[in-house]
Amino acid sequence: MDDHDKMIQQQFGAHAAKYATSAVHAKGESLARLLELTQPQRDWLMLDVSTGAGHTALAFAPHVARVIAADLTPQMLDTARKLAHEREITNVEFKPADAHALPFDDNTFDLVTNRIALHHYSDARKAISELARVCKPGMLVALTDNIVPPDKVTAGYINHFEKLRDPSHNWAYPTARLEAYFADANLKVEHREDFSKEIEFDPWADRMGADAQLKSKLRKLLEDAPEPVKLFLTPRADGDKVYFALHEAILVGRKT
Repeated sequence: MDDHDKMIQQQFGAHAAKYATSAVHAKGESLARLLELTQPQRDWLMLDVSTGAGHTALAFAPHVARVIAADLTPQMLDTARKLAHEREITNVEFKPADAHALPFDDNTFDLVTNRIALHHYSDARKAISELARVCKPGMLVALTDNIVPPDKVTAGYINHFEKLRDPSHNWAYPTARLEAYFADANLKVEHREDFSKEIEFDPWADRMGADAQLKSKLRKLLEDAPEPVKLFLTPRADGDKVYFALHEAILVGRKT
């Protein structure tokens, strides 16, 4: 485990419980779309990589034979187990795993999912190749993640903004880069879509334990952002609340 992986464990271990109730993770648009796009079948074995609080694994569980929910952070797995127990879901198995070196055999799973996690990985291309490796030929890898514009300056500003709030953030990519990584992993993209999601600033910052000083810096970055960044993040105030937009891509690829 490298230093970045240790940072991920520290960040998410300290705030695991908050992800159980995070609306973006528990009920975000991408979760419903993943179900619609992949059409999971009753006899499928599924792997959810970087399951976090388990929202994706638990949403798919009623539709497949069995789900393995994998995550690097033990506290996240504990949170996911608790949610599964509360919902009386019994066909999910929880396993520790590094997305860069998944502890599963080649060609094992009918569906491999990875939702809102790739931007934390130190090597996104390697991680996507691992998702593909453990997927059966002819079956599906479905990924969603936050994205940035192709312009390098704008992308750099947004990634700096994200990393200041969460040091375990590594890099969010443009959708075209994700598609290239899919192609490198012999995944033929069958569906791609991008959409925006409005984020309330305070819960977003609080989820990673931002103190008042850090929140002030983050607000300043929003207020002083160059015009291309503002066009992408569309910050707005409503009374004493601040909102901004993040953008997310969904890619569904079939292993060739």
